[in-house]
Amino acid sequence: MPYTFPVDPAELIEERTPQWTLFGTDPAVLDEMSRRIRDLWADGPGGWAHEWSLLAERAEKDGDPLLASRLYGIAKFPVLGNAAHARAYDHQLRTFLQASPGFEVPFERHVIGVHFRGQVVEVPIHLYLPGNLPSDAPVVLVFSGVDTWKTEVHPTAVATARMIGARVVTFDMAGTGESPVPNGPDGERYIAGIIDWMRRRFPEARRVGATGFSFGGHWTIKLALLGMVDAAVSVGGLIDTAFSPEAVARLRFGMPGIFGNSLRLDAEPSPAELQAAMSEFSLRAQGLLDDWGSDPVPLLYVNGAEDQHVPAEDSEALETRPNTIVRLVPNATHCALQKAREILPWSLQWLRDQLA
Repeated sequence: MPYTFPVDPAELIEERTPQWTLFGTDPAVLDEMSRRIRDLWADGPGGWAHEWSLLAERAEKDGDPLLASRLYGIAKFPVLGNAAHARAYDHQLRTFLQASPGFEVPFERHVIGVHFRGQVVEVPIHLYLPGNLPSDAPVVLVFSGVDTWKTEVHPTAVATARMIGARVVTFDMAGTGESPVPNGPDGERYIAGIIDWMRRRFPEARRVGATGFSFGGHWTIKLALLGMVDAAVSVGGLIDTAFSPEAVARLRFGMPGIFGNSLRLDAEPSPAELQAAMSEFSLRAQGLLDDWGSDPVPLLYVNGAEDQHVPAEDSEALETRPNTIVRLVPNATHCALQKAREILPWSLQWLRDQLA
């Protein structure tokens, strides 16, 4: 069952301003909401989901379901900790699908069966399928993190499909959104089922790539290290020291509660329990940073040098790896969102070249 946790709404808005303004939210709206919202979990006036949902309802009445979906996405943020946030998420999905006939590239939603942890689980996926692609066009996975899910990466999915000339699939990583299973250090096996489905759907696809943000970037790194894809981009991914007890103890902005919810826990874990759970995700602890192999999968790692969640030294583990580019962007925070309009096109061009 989801659980709530203490966090200051104004602090949360300030921390997420680079992300939400990047996707079109007016800074004046963020300032207004920072004044209006008094509690993250209250189900009524002054409550986070209530106030953001009012804006979403207005957009919906104005005939802009995609804007409504984006605002409902903020309303359900950061987790589905109570009924108000869960309702907002239902509305986010509804308005997103309502908007989908007008997307810039053809869109399909499927629910597929994935073998994972000894059972077959039903996983919703979103496909972006540009017309007139050659039969051997690549497949690219695009996914995000523990609090920003598949509908929020819609702009990146569209850009990826168009810039690379690829068939794109987005989905919620284990423990988030519509995912039916908890997060865990074996989450790449869950992703493997989606890759297998895409390979069956597009058997002539010449290559498979992946782009992931934040915790999704953790998975793209792991996919590259295991050779499960042909090229990968990680923007703000967590690698090794980000999972250390020291780094976990420094987490702010509700991130301990957000991550604990991804584990599908019933109550907030103690600091020691959280540190133990997160330590299992370290790619060094899993033995994946010791031997690069003879021909490592190309990997691009980008992050802000001032990341508030991931220590700057985390990326040092990849600096000696062949076929790898590591770029820390000065004066930028988590995922280098302040420089995203420069970083994202450059990253997609790099991925396009690797998949050509």
